[in-house]
Amino acid sequence: MNHSSVVAIIASFLFLCAVSGCNNSVDDMLDNYNGGFNKGYVTVSDKDESEYDLEPDDSGYDSTRLLFDEYYVYDIGTLNLFGPASCKNFKWVLTDPAGEDPSVPLTVTYYDGSTADVKRTREYTVYMPTSGIESEHTYKLTLNVTGKKGGVYSDSCLIYVVKFYVNY
Repeated sequence: MNHSSVVAIIASFLFLCAVSGCNNSVDDMLDNYNGGFNKGYVTVSDKDESEYDLEPDDSGYDSTRLLFDEYYVYDIGTLNLFGPASCKNFKWVLTDPAGEDPSVPLTVTYYDGSTADVKRTREYTVYMPTSGIESEHTYKLTLNVTGKKGGVYSDSCLIYVVKFYVNY
């Protein structure tokens, strides 16, 4: 047995000892990693940060914080939005402000394969290529929620669907 084979065997043995000595499962390692991040709302202003701990039905809550004013999504991407976890009821409605009747909800095919003009789940997940939503178009998305104490809140945003280009 030559010198390089012995070194390779010893290195492999040491690597296996190091890996087998780890008591963490993959889930434990992911939880430890994700635990280092703030679980609160994303803040993009200079306002008092205590305001961002408020949820629907809390005193001082501002319903215009349910959604940002606008979102951009590529026509080959996925739009993935969530309502507040503390709410009981959700109603997502997508409309076309430039359409014949801007108040008529559009029928959308969602990521889970369901098709509807109103989505009543906490999550709003749309895979753009199969959604029936046009590229290079602007839509209005409205979210209505019922808070934990029964208060009703509404917010809307613009969704810009952008064509994805690859330049070579």
